Amino acid sequence: YGYQGWLSSLFDGLGYWFGVLWSVFSLFIALVLLLIKIVVGNVVYVGGIRFFIQNRRENPSAGTIFFGFQNGNYGNIALTIFLKDLYTALWTLLLVVPGIIKHYEYRMIPYILAENPTMPREEAFQISRRMMMGQKMDVFVLDLSFIGWTLLGVCTFGILLVFYVEPYIYLTRAELYHALKNNNKSVEF
Repeated sequence: YGYQGWLSSLFDGLGYWFGVLWSVFSLFIALVLLLIKIVVGNVVYVGGIRFFIQNRRENPSAGTIFFGFQNGNYGNIALTIFLKDLYTALWTLLLVVPGIIKHYEYRMIPYILAENPTMPREEAFQISRRMMMGQKMDVFVLDLSFIGWTLLGVCTFGILLVFYVEPYIYLTRAELYHALKNNNKSVEF
């Protein structure tokens, strides 16, 4: 077996344990990032949507994106958006198409919470379903219309995405929310 065989098996063993440690470390980092998204990111996301909804009729401050942390509705917002994402992911595990349908069915939940942060999650899901009934394909086509802008933004190394494309998309979606809300008389909140 000799010295070289022993040294080779030692390095093989170290390589194995390094791989195991790297996998555990990567899993830990992924879980921490997921937790940050759930705890902070979801609430800031709804705050950003609130900023764009308010931008329609007034000039909101940049602090608007943190409204979910200030008004005592943090738990409701974080949990509702988490459940929206979880349900969509579970439907996607079933098959991709049902996941896409549920994504569009639940699309207005963050917008509803941005205007009504105290609304119970069951009611937010129900209102979003009613608002999107018969509109999913049109909203899907609207999303497809942003592909060219997004590719152009990627070609500019994200500069155009940050300063033009993303704000344009979020403003368009806020207008979509207002149009669906005004056109759907069964939606009252």
